[in-house]
Amino acid sequence: MGKTAREIAGEKVEDVVAELNKALADEWLAYIQYTMAASIVKHPNAAKELASVAKEELEHADELTERILQLGGKPVVDQKQLYELTNCGYEAPSEETIESLKGALKGENCAIKIYHKIAMMTKDSDVVTYNLALHIMEEEIEHEERFEALVEWIEG
Repeated sequence: MGKTAREIAGEKVEDVVAELNKALADEWLAYIQYTMAASIVKHPNAAKELASVAKEELEHADELTERILQLGGKPVVDQKQLYELTNCGYEAPSEETIESLKGALKGENCAIKIYHKIAMMTKDSDVVTYNLALHIMEEEIEHEERFEALVEWIEG
């Protein structure tokens, strides 16, 4: 446990850990959703993009886990809890490429809002979590843009 990290995070540390665990659940579910979608969609460019973004969602999960541990929290490890904790839910992938991409877009839209919330929650008290939230939010914005461009390109 990071005693100084917890002290710097202040009185809200338990609330921050709870929000980070919800975001962790979102990242795991996004990873699963995008990985599954990449394996079943029929459009090769969409499959490649979904697989690429899935890897980045897994990196986010690793980053969140590390921060939760630094703050003395326990990261969610029970798969059943992922569905209980998620902010953004899980959109079952479809073989229909556009449908899967729109499901992914829904998740990215939600994630951007969640990381903005975490950033605002920590901006004056926990600069490490604040910077992590900004970093992940920036990547989620990039994912949103990539998926939007792909939908636009496929739909013509």
